Amino acid sequence: MIIRIFTILLLLFFTATCGYSQDSQTPEKSRTELNAVLSRLEKKMSGIKTLKTGFVQEKELAVFKQKVVLKGTIYIEKPARLAWHVNEPMKYIMVISQDMISQWDEDTNKVQKISLSKNPAFEAAIGQMQEWFSGAYSPLLKEYEIILLKENPASLKFTPRAATFAGNVIKSVTVNFRKDEQYINRIFIEEKSGDTTNLSFVDTQLNIPLEDSVWKVNPGVK
Repeated sequence: MIIRIFTILLLLFFTATCGYSQDSQTPEKSRTELNAVLSRLEKKMSGIKTLKTGFVQEKELAVFKQKVVLKGTIYIEKPARLAWHVNEPMKYIMVISQDMISQWDEDTNKVQKISLSKNPAFEAAIGQMQEWFSGAYSPLLKEYEIILLKENPASLKFTPRAATFAGNVIKSVTVNFRKDEQYINRIFIEEKSGDTTNLSFVDTQLNIPLEDSVWKVNPGVK
């Protein structure tokens, strides 16, 4: 059950939290400042070829007054490999490589594979997730209004437009960058249901060699 909740949350978030749109009523100065910040962030994050970061994901369920906490590590290798390893409170691994997703969890001890080329909607969601993590914001300029909460280090608040799919689910998403702005420090999601998700990145290492083992879903399973 936890694995299903985690996977659904992951896909919901990354299909929802992508991009911004400029409002014609926004003051020219604000638009200029916002464009400058986004350009700066893309430039700084474009130099990242590999990444290893710990994460802590806290999901607050308003209805049940319950918190689900997941801890693990994310690995990225541009242009097309991403691995999401959950270590607590259970073991779960998701690896994206080219057009294939492989998943494994310790409860079933089985590997599930999904072809992205045969699942266009899933492919779009994963593509957006990879772009978000890699800082490629320009392709995602749609469906959102954005407020520049802080210029340096950058803090951005995304609000989906009412007519969008995300607007039915997401109230807002706040993204904070670390001091050098080379990577994200924290993502906070407020849902219209009252649920919240806080995703913090810790011990982030950039442009380091990544071991081959991080791309193996479960070496013990054939």
